[in-house]
Amino acid sequence: MGAKIGEGGFGAVYRGQDLGDKAKEIPSRECAAKKVHLRNKDDIEAFNKELDVLSKVQTHPGIIGLFGQEFIKDDGWVFMEMATGGELFDRLIDSGNLSETDAWPYAKGIADAISHCHSKGIVHRDLKLENVMLCGKDPRAIKVVDFGLAVAVPLKEDGCMVEAPFTDNAGTMAYKPPEVNSKKGYSPVKVDSWAAGIVLFSLVSGFFPLQEASSEDWRYKKLAKDQGNGIGACESIYKTYKRSCPFSPELKELLNAMLAIDVSKRLTMPGVRAHRWFDCEPKPVEPKKRVVYRGSDDTDDPMDDEDEFTLPEDSIPIARQAAKRDWDAIEVS
Repeated sequence: MGAKIGEGGFGAVYRGQDLGDKAKEIPSRECAAKKVHLRNKDDIEAFNKELDVLSKVQTHPGIIGLFGQEFIKDDGWVFMEMATGGELFDRLIDSGNLSETDAWPYAKGIADAISHCHSKGIVHRDLKLENVMLCGKDPRAIKVVDFGLAVAVPLKEDGCMVEAPFTDNAGTMAYKPPEVNSKKGYSPVKVDSWAAGIVLFSLVSGFFPLQEASSEDWRYKKLAKDQGNGIGACESIYKTYKRSCPFSPELKELLNAMLAIDVSKRLTMPGVRAHRWFDCEPKPVEPKKRVVYRGSDDTDDPMDDEDEFTLPEDSIPIARQAAKRDWDAIEVS
């Protein structure tokens, strides 16, 4: 066991080494070892449920690989594939914000991975920047991790998930959709679509669109009013800070459909993946050319700062947030 490489509300992750098995021709390999303290039967049940969920979504390149598990004293250990490229969170923090070109492969990878989960009847429910890992060998590839809040939902004959009722307020504050915060019960089918929209908006803007999707946040109340008047999420959010939205028409259309408060108007994850923004990778935007007139003093030229990233005043900066779960879920058969 090596150094701690991550920690969340449901355990810590360490750098480990799978020693392999010569008899079974399994080579030695680096791994991520997640340790969860098991205090009671509920903890053990949650631990086993996470393992069951993760095993159901294996074989997809965008999902972290599961090597095995072990009980040691009062701790449960999960041994997983090591994603050596760090978190998408750190990639964003290092850059301030990403261009559509740079964000595209990450968004596509997330849409592919979560669509695969939904095809197996698994809803992640804690999709966020910290739970998307990058790969050292291919920095454009992603691995979705941490299925501690994931739930299994029955599938209909057509392969779509059943609109099953849940009441638990589970997830991370900035990423939870409004229906989860409503305390009225919700279907988890489109929870991941909203969270993926928050991730994508944050990547290309450099700030969270909302503090939380509830009446506790004045930004959300304004967004709800604007959407009621036919104004899309992107236009509404940027208008809040007296800025024009810089996204392409295709990306605005996608984000408006992912961040729709009315669940009936929000895209499913397969719908997200099928959107035209993913049809072809956006081309890099060429920097604007400056024209400096001979003999002029251009020390105060506003063009000098035009391409510099600055957070809008009163916006929510990107920051780590721990997941929480406040109420018990209705059991789904």
